[in-house]
Amino acid sequence: MLLSFQISSKEARNYIRSLPVMRKKNFSEVFQGANSVAIDLLERMLELDADRRPTATEALAHPYLASSADPTDEPTAEPCDQSFEERDLPVQEWKRLVYEETVNFV
Repeated sequence: MLLSFQISSKEARNYIRSLPVMRKKNFSEVFQGANSVAIDLLERMLELDADRRPTATEALAHPYLASSADPTDEPTAEPCDQSFEERDLPVQEWKRLVYEETVNFV
């Protein structure tokens, strides 16, 4: 699988490799009568390869959302730092961190 190098978790890579290979469904057949532009957006957003999947900003600029989009009212957030997920900590420490995050959530 080409995506396995992008997945840092060994357990996640092993799980994905254990899944049966399946052909991509033709969403035009699955969602008969659906707007073809909507199907295009859905297919793009469900892309497994993060390098090929549109960002939120790119998805909001898609023609399907053109009537709802307001570029003057769509702030872009800074990327979220999730490096903490790579830490190797005991379960109790993870529980403490989750508790602290929950208590401090605003």
